[in-house]
Amino acid sequence: MGQRNELLFSIGINTAYRISHLRRLKLSDVLTISRDRVIAKYRLEMKEQKTGMHNSIIISNKLRKLGMEYCNELFSYEVANRDFDYYLFPSQKGENEPMKRQTLWEILSNAAMSMGLKTIVSHSMRKTFVYFLYKNGTSIEIIQELLTPSSQRETLRYIGITQEDKVTVVISLDL
Repeated sequence: MGQRNELLFSIGINTAYRISHLRRLKLSDVLTISRDRVIAKYRLEMKEQKTGMHNSIIISNKLRKLGMEYCNELFSYEVANRDFDYYLFPSQKGENEPMKRQTLWEILSNAAMSMGLKTIVSHSMRKTFVYFLYKNGTSIEIIQELLTPSSQRETLRYIGITQEDKVTVVISLDL
């Protein structure tokens, strides 16, 4: 199940989706038909449970390829028959049930521990997404909107601005 875990983590850090959203993703969220072929979608569309707002995230080529490989391997019959009403991360218990939130969390936690990371929380993927956007020069306003929107305070907490960062900026000003 390495491919599943890689896809789960990759979607998480490339979309900032919460675990509760990841568990509800279906094949129909990631696959579509174009010119009579099954292809990976270019966007993930989501309605934010907390705020009721809609969010649309571009899916990178790398993530689309990984998703197609996973879907073709695990859901070959459904994909071939274009039945996309299956959970992307299905539970092993029950028919067409999503994985439990706790199970997804355990997968991510075990993966983090295997890489030597000790502290990982359920929002670690969202924080990673935000941190790299910020380090690449994305404005806080755009990041807030991508988080459907969060408060500036929450966004800054995700970015991980520390007291040391504040001191460095003020010292560098040197008026």
